[in-house]
Amino acid sequence: MDTVYTDTHKVTYVINTAKADGQAKDANAVTPGAVVPENLAPKDSLGISAPPNKRNRFSFNLIAQNLNFAMTYERLLTDFWSLAVRLSYAGFDESDLRSYTDGEGTINAISTPMMLRWYWGRRNLGKYRYVGPSGKNYSREQKQVEGFLQLQVSPVFYNVDLDRDTSSYKEEVHLRGKEYGLYATLGLGGRYCYEHFFWGSEISIGRFIRRAEFQDELTIYSSRYGTRLLDKIVAESILFVGWMF
Repeated sequence: MDTVYTDTHKVTYVINTAKADGQAKDANAVTPGAVVPENLAPKDSLGISAPPNKRNRFSFNLIAQNLNFAMTYERLLTDFWSLAVRLSYAGFDESDLRSYTDGEGTINAISTPMMLRWYWGRRNLGKYRYVGPSGKNYSREQKQVEGFLQLQVSPVFYNVDLDRDTSSYKEEVHLRGKEYGLYATLGLGGRYCYEHFFWGSEISIGRFIRRAEFQDELTIYSSRYGTRLLDKIVAESILFVGWMF
């Protein structure tokens, strides 16, 4: 209540404070689906929750352990979760098997890893400016860095033609035909992104949860560098470049 005095009489104003408070709260409420004003939007205090530039990623990969190439397609299901699939080929000739095992012959392997990735952070690094159709100036985030953790499960299809090395002290082994294995790994990686182009790397380590027959029959020299897909332990270091769309 407020009172105002004039030259001839006094005027008393009565203000409904409860109603006024309710109107103020309604004015500050955010309607579902409405654009949230900047001063009401939740703050990203660490600056690592930026949305991705694009949701589809295709890349060419170099697997360091045996210098094989692969291709990967990734689809972001949300801003921070994605699924990816990779196609990789590895061939081991007679020289490789003599170096890495106590067998001789050839092995050809095709693996199709499937990956679930969680992006723990993504940060914008810069902006570029452009003029829109209406003539207004706009700015847009362009460069980003992002880091992820991944769970990988991969079937491996082998075409085997090998025998036990005649110099081995173990009994003879003769393996022919197709064999199948399955391995699982945990890993992490990072990526540097432009608006479309990106590059990065990842590392993973795990083991076979279903071994091919030759892995039990032959001795694998796991200390050797090129034993990926031969040894029961799987270690991968991958470099990649790609395109987002």
